Amino acid sequence: MSLMVTDLIEERRGLLKYILFKYHIKNKETVWVLNYLKDHPVMKYCRFSAPVDGLDGITLTASFQLLFSHQNMILTEADVIFNLLNAIEEPFYLYITFRDDKINQMYEYEWLLEQMDKQQLPDQLALSARMKTQMMAIVETRIDLALIMNERAGFQYYSKLLKKLKES
Repeated sequence: MSLMVTDLIEERRGLLKYILFKYHIKNKETVWVLNYLKDHPVMKYCRFSAPVDGLDGITLTASFQLLFSHQNMILTEADVIFNLLNAIEEPFYLYITFRDDKINQMYEYEWLLEQMDKQQLPDQLALSARMKTQMMAIVETRIDLALIMNERAGFQYYSKLLKKLKES
């Protein structure tokens, strides 16, 4: 697994640790599932984003209730969610209905990764210094790959994105 993917997984784990530490979650089943998530390899499939049609995912509500969207059903039982998470081998979303600066920055980071996949330039960026440095490393790697693969459009896109990151 590449270093940048590992860094992203660690960012995701770090946000779950932050939520578990900062917010007083009385629902022990929610704590159980969040702890499981942060320590499990399934995090490589997770993306912090709004719910996506046709994609399984977890919503963490402001009252710290977990809702698992699976095959057009909403599941709330922690043991069922745990078993389904244990079997996941494809992308899923994690949506948090409440926000603070750290949560917002993670959503911005994930959103920017999605924009990169579509090769769309964002109008503005709001990343922490650490996330900005990581994103710049990812973009620089993609510039190198575009050069190696002789992909002119990719090179131009990532060069513009790198300039935008440096300016933000």
